[in-house]
Amino acid sequence: MSQFTYEYTDRTDKLETYEWDNVWWEHARTNGVPRVLYVGDSISCGTRPQLNEIAQGQIFFDGFGTSKAVDNPYFADSLRLFTAQQGERAVILFNNGLHGFHLEDSTEYAAGYEKLVTFLLEEFPETPIFLLLSTHVANPDRDARVVARNHAVEAIAEKYRLPVVDLYSLTRDNAHLLLADGVHLTPEGYRLLAEELLQKVREIIR
Repeated sequence: MSQFTYEYTDRTDKLETYEWDNVWWEHARTNGVPRVLYVGDSISCGTRPQLNEIAQGQIFFDGFGTSKAVDNPYFADSLRLFTAQQGERAVILFNNGLHGFHLEDSTEYAAGYEKLVTFLLEEFPETPIFLLLSTHVANPDRDARVVARNHAVEAIAEKYRLPVVDLYSLTRDNAHLLLADGVHLTPEGYRLLAEELLQKVREIIR
């Protein structure tokens, strides 16, 4: 199993065996190109390079991927530190659904997710924010939890009038592109996600 894969932990275990942050600042010395901040999990880490490839230098996609659960008290501070170094972004993509399974989905996870959404809205009040539905996983029990979390995200998006990008249906309908771990995707799968996200971003960045 990859160290980026969610773990089957009980509710008393709030940290995974391998806690990680994966930050990426694309062409940091280049100015004048619109930037997108992609905050997510390991799926975002796999998708971001594909986004930069197909955007062909017209948009730069920077990344803050992390195993931190939405209740992690250091999540917001870590993200604030990274974005302070960048200084600018035109769009934010946010997703963090495949970690923190010690949290009950419709209450604890939803509350933690909403807290991070309000942080983003307060920290970046002029920046458009897309909420991304978490991707399909092969394990039926865990996938049912992903679906429950996505329902919570949709309710939060409606409350704050934020657009949603449905990566769940896209990956469920292309489940043959999952790797053997049942979570991560083949290069072709990540390319599908990248194409969907780039299309949404280009509706904002013209």
